[in-house]
Amino acid sequence: MARITKKDIYNKYGIEFDGQHISSPAGMIPPVMVDGNSKIGRGVWHFSTLPGTAEHSVVVNGYPINVKGTCPCDCIGCYAMAGNFKKYASVRDGLAVKTWLARYHMAWLERAIMAQIEADKIEFVRIHASGDFFNMEYVEMWQRIARAFPSVIFWTYTKFRAAESAFNGLDNANIVKSVIPGKGKNYGHCDYILALYEYLREAGKSVYICRCGIDKNQHCTNCKGCSVNEYVLFIEHSTEYKAEKDPLFPVIKAIIESQEKPADKFSAA
Repeated sequence: MARITKKDIYNKYGIEFDGQHISSPAGMIPPVMVDGNSKIGRGVWHFSTLPGTAEHSVVVNGYPINVKGTCPCDCIGCYAMAGNFKKYASVRDGLAVKTWLARYHMAWLERAIMAQIEADKIEFVRIHASGDFFNMEYVEMWQRIARAFPSVIFWTYTKFRAAESAFNGLDNANIVKSVIPGKGKNYGHCDYILALYEYLREAGKSVYICRCGIDKNQHCTNCKGCSVNEYVLFIEHSTEYKAEKDPLFPVIKAIIESQEKPADKFSAA
């Protein structure tokens, strides 16, 4: 029996694959999902779009176009709008092309993502290392993908209120609420995070504090707390604020160290 290749799998979904690139409405591009980064870690693949609300100009098929970001707000200190996004035009251009495909060629994008999951034998998908859901049609695309691959774990974060319960009933997919009703964003200084943590626990919510706040060697690959918790809280780090110097940091650290890592469960399975 002939071995089924990645090219065969992409062809099954109606997409040409030359070993490095796939044919798309924007021309030949790399496969749309990326295997990790310095924060996420290898083994967790992500599909990302433009963060924030501003438009970004990019050339598609030889024509300049403007593409609007997908996140409904421009948060101060947004991680997705810093780092490589800020430093490299190529990073912004790549996200702009994916955003354009998501907005105007969603049916093709759905096939491309499904083909890549199958071709690369992907087990964990983080939807959006940057960007967010921007309409219900796009949300429903991800619902179909998650249903099509019940053994693959999907998770994401959203400020798009209409999407918050979209993965309810899917055992393999989770949406973390990035805005706590009546409180605010899910990141901040130690005192804010502790107050949110207690508030959510008292309300009977599933809440988790990101382990990266105490250990820079932690990442999605060896944590996966966002894959099972309704609320995930993040300790802010910036040039102005160093969490480890905060008097409340030992309290936060003790809570984090007491949390069960879902990654251990996945590894055991």
